Amino acid sequence: MKFEVIGIGDYKGKCIYDEAEDALMVDDEVVVDFKKKYKDYLKYTKFLINNPWGREWISFQFVPNKKSILQRSFAIITAHNPKDLILNDFLNFIRNTELEGVIKSLKYEYMTSIGELFDYKEESFIIYDISKQEALRIGSMFDQDTIFYNSGEDMSITKCESKEDILYFKHKKLFKGE
Repeated sequence: MKFEVIGIGDYKGKCIYDEAEDALMVDDEVVVDFKKKYKDYLKYTKFLINNPWGREWISFQFVPNKKSILQRSFAIITAHNPKDLILNDFLNFIRNTELEGVIKSLKYEYMTSIGELFDYKEESFIIYDISKQEALRIGSMFDQDTIFYNSGEDMSITKCESKEDILYFKHKKLFKGE
């Protein structure tokens, strides 16, 4: 599978994603040590976003084909596996149900999402028009280590406790001519 690269160092080109091996195509040259050079596993996390127009993937390796998806601010939050504890499916379902209740009570527009890292998946919610501070507060309420946030100009994976951006990319520059 090939995706547009957006936020890994200064590379631009096509990313060839494969669970066994990752490589990066830069100006028709394959950079084979892609995984070795960029070990941080969060760079490989991707999110499936359900929206009224269909489904799109987003990650620090590739952006959705439709620029309009990134223009609106949103956060992706889960209640699964708090504080890095691995809970069973039933407990994670209960926690996500509680998170959905909080989102509804705050009257945010939201849809389901899936966070995926290689073979591991977590159900989550994409919450539209939420501030980063509010998203971090909700993430903290459910003992999450990080959240994904898109401001409409940039995106980040941010630690809930310290509010430090672990990964950050200004995607607005990709759509200057549009």
